[in-house]
Amino acid sequence: MAAHDELIMNNRFLVYIGMHKLSFAKVSGISQEMAKEIYAEGGSNHDPYVLTTPIEKMQTLRFERGLQINSRVSNKIVPGMFIPYIEVIVKDQKGKRPLYEYCVVGAYVTKWEVSTLDASEGRVIIETFEVEHSSMEKVCLT
Repeated sequence: MAAHDELIMNNRFLVYIGMHKLSFAKVSGISQEMAKEIYAEGGSNHDPYVLTTPIEKMQTLRFERGLQINSRVSNKIVPGMFIPYIEVIVKDQKGKRPLYEYCVVGAYVTKWEVSTLDASEGRVIIETFEVEHSSMEKVCLT
């Protein structure tokens, strides 16, 4: 079992969209998938063959943050927009040393929304946008 000080916390990360460094409260959908087909050989079905196939569906990254006045980048993010490069960097507990990097090359914004407006709550408006991509690369920096 890993010691507590070896675990990576989920609250220290940076996001670069293109050349712009942005702050987000939450990033979800960081994952990799493999599409596959399983074939069984004629008379021997004990050991089926697993073959990789092209991925047919795109993967979704979801970004959430407090809505800001005059944000340089988020004011320009609209569905259909092409984003050439996205990088999410996970840092150590002190926020000094990068530990992991997740890179997406070529993504499209597919959804943008703000949270429900409710005069009785008095909360920060949350801006959410989603991008779809076909692949993500994970790099260990330690």
